[in-house]
Amino acid sequence: MSYTHTEHTVAVPLPQGKKNAVQAGCICVMLSVAMSGLALSTLGASILESVGALKYVSLFSILGALGVTIMTPIGGKLGDLIGRRNIVIVSGIICALAGTGIAFVHSVLLLMVLRMIVGLAQGAFTAAPYIIVGLINEKKDVPKVMGYLAAAIAVGGFGGSIIAGVLTDLGYLELAILVPVIPLIIGVVLIGMNLPNKKREEKVSIDIGGILALVIALVSILLTLYYAPTYGWTKPVILVGFGVGILAFVFLIKAEKKAQEPVIPLRLFKNKEYTTLLIIGFLAYFYLAAMNTYIPIVSTRVLGTSTGFAGSLQMPRTIICMLLPAAAGAWVGKKRENDWKAMAIAALFAAVPMTVLGFTTETTSVFLIYVLLALTGISEGFRAVSITPAVQRTLPTEEIGIGTALVTFMTSLSGSISSSIYGLAYEINTVSDAANVNNIRNGCNAVFLVAAAASFLSFLIVFWGFRPQILRKTEQE
Repeated sequence: MSYTHTEHTVAVPLPQGKKNAVQAGCICVMLSVAMSGLALSTLGASILESVGALKYVSLFSILGALGVTIMTPIGGKLGDLIGRRNIVIVSGIICALAGTGIAFVHSVLLLMVLRMIVGLAQGAFTAAPYIIVGLINEKKDVPKVMGYLAAAIAVGGFGGSIIAGVLTDLGYLELAILVPVIPLIIGVVLIGMNLPNKKREEKVSIDIGGILALVIALVSILLTLYYAPTYGWTKPVILVGFGVGILAFVFLIKAEKKAQEPVIPLRLFKNKEYTTLLIIGFLAYFYLAAMNTYIPIVSTRVLGTSTGFAGSLQMPRTIICMLLPAAAGAWVGKKRENDWKAMAIAALFAAVPMTVLGFTTETTSVFLIYVLLALTGISEGFRAVSITPAVQRTLPTEEIGIGTALVTFMTSLSGSISSSIYGLAYEINTVSDAANVNNIRNGCNAVFLVAAAASFLSFLIVFWGFRPQILRKTEQE
């Protein structure tokens, strides 16, 4: 069934020229986010080695991821309160300044602080492009535009890591760090000059208790999950960390029930369709950490390839992620029932490759790895244009901001939690001898099978949970 006329509404109508400029700004912002994430991951060792602090590489990465995860739901709420344009301008400028600082600071402490600030700032505005394109476009056009954002992420991620590596090899480490700042500034200018800032006129109440509880819960649980495999799950410090996180989470729920302006509106979870989509989004993103972290290990340690060759394995996937989303988004936008079909395709094209990878041996063809990773590009292409637009269709205009931000938050949380689970699965298989090839193979295979299970679960929820909801709505229309 095609979209009805009543769905052809634009929350923030703009002249075509301004709309194009704003969408170009959103693409630039997402390009910067992707470039920054992989560039700083690629350059983390070089940055810290330059100040004699190579042992803090993991902490450098953790602080960035933690900042994004913490600030995403808070940024969504702040955007509702001060306006989408303002949240992009303010947090974008902070991110650009902090990112520039990383290039020139020579203090370990300041580097860690700046990495955290970059993560927090990115968390504040990462959801904004998805929200903005949902506000300035007709609902039927949103999936196609989301496809452009997905393509920008693919280009930024792959290109950012390559540019960062080349510039660093040439001795231009500072310039490599600064590259992601350029598209960010362009995006901030385009959005700032062309998007009107609509903010609420009524008195605003800040949920201080909820924000503090959220921060404590996330910091405690995520850091504990990260360090537990290293220090041991039964160590007192790990148990205390979990305990503090759980108590903070319980307090968060109680605080949000009473808050006038909750940072996480619990009323959203009364919407069964929305809650189902959050779960699907969480599971759909689960496989990425397995692929990004453990494919290089399999390639170099099990199949015996070079590090450079291992980095090239994702090239076919990247090309598909660049080309497919726009076309997939246009298809999804034609009929509402295409939402669940796209999600089902995304789940299966992650589940099947991960399952096959779960049986990797020393004789597995490298060409097969290329093919399997390319198939995950199809998964990503359909995932990127289906879940967020579907979420926005389930919510009233005034709740699109925080609702979309929570989807982004769930994907960030999925990455953090899945990384810890994969670390545990790998460690169980390699604890006896971490250098043994058989143990490494078994550890990686265990990780891939866990990822496959999460993707299959996502498919089941799509087919038996979300699909009936969509079919009922299309029948009613």
